[in-house]
Amino acid sequence: MRRHFPALVVMALLATNLHAQQKPPDIERTLVAGGQGYFPVALRLKDGRMAVVMRGGAPHLGRAGRLDIVFSSDEGKSWTNPTVVADSPADDRNPALGQAADGTLVVAFWRTDRYDEQGRYRPNLNKPVNTWVTRSADGGKTWSAPAEIDVSDIGYGSPYGRMITLDDGAMLMNIYGGAVRPSDFKGDCSYIYRSDDAGKAWKRFATPGARGFNETALLRLKSGALLAAMRSDSQQQIFLTESRDEGKTWSEPKKLTPPQVHPADMILLSDGRVLMVVGHRAGPMGVCALVGNERGEFAWDQRSFIVDDATNGDCGYPSSVLLKDGRVLTAYYAVGSKRFADWGTHCGAAVHRVSPAP
Repeated sequence: MRRHFPALVVMALLATNLHAQQKPPDIERTLVAGGQGYFPVALRLKDGRMAVVMRGGAPHLGRAGRLDIVFSSDEGKSWTNPTVVADSPADDRNPALGQAADGTLVVAFWRTDRYDEQGRYRPNLNKPVNTWVTRSADGGKTWSAPAEIDVSDIGYGSPYGRMITLDDGAMLMNIYGGAVRPSDFKGDCSYIYRSDDAGKAWKRFATPGARGFNETALLRLKSGALLAAMRSDSQQQIFLTESRDEGKTWSEPKKLTPPQVHPADMILLSDGRVLMVVGHRAGPMGVCALVGNERGEFAWDQRSFIVDDATNGDCGYPSSVLLKDGRVLTAYYAVGSKRFADWGTHCGAAVHRVSPAP
């Protein structure tokens, strides 16, 4: 399970190159939640608030892991205290977040009980692993009892990132797991799951990229096409693929980033360009951003860092929201910050401005 083991490889030549990249001006860093905050997923809600779902209760690994949510009503200047979305005796982790056409909030997640008697994670233990979804019809005040998503055909299923809602009300999200025919391939595979009932039930719908991918960010472009930014299972880098038929079929994936740069998140800017933010674990450690055109085409050499002071590779998982004043708020996590040492393990927010189109 890719999010279980942070990549700590430092690549000296790559780090030297990346240090040369400039940082955007006027970056503001604020604390979203302290003592927790792994794998945040941010979303602008229909009522104007911002929501961030995140992992709490345990470190990167731990049976006590749960899923919490926080909200901001003032464009990220302040955040509510975390409230629980899902918490079972097993490890609840790896969230995806979306909002259905009727306003219902939807959180999907992965649950694993593969820990030994000493609390150590043992992925090969014969203990339950399941994929679940919970919904809130009252803006995140209360959540339904989790309902299981059937992923038996792929062995296990870990949700990722921001769900998207299509014009017809259908919802799409990424779930990665094993191959449908495990005798053919032993690595991760990325899938699109679809819900036609506001996030209650989900079925495997499509495969963007044949094999060897996991955490996948989804975005609808201004043209109506869908763009997916996928994390490779082997080199831990980002590949891009596109769908022009509502996610049914996808183009051949094309590599964008070097290794140890993952996972990605994408949002549309007000002018139709695409902002990608991506975790960076090759040094400096944190989050970098790059702006693509309306077709989702990017130039990696035009990247810039918005967070570059994480203390180790257990960091990143950025997720962005467009602010009302045109700036961008990017939520991320780190287990430590050189600049904000008192934050410890945290979910932070970097507010930054994107340069206008040339």
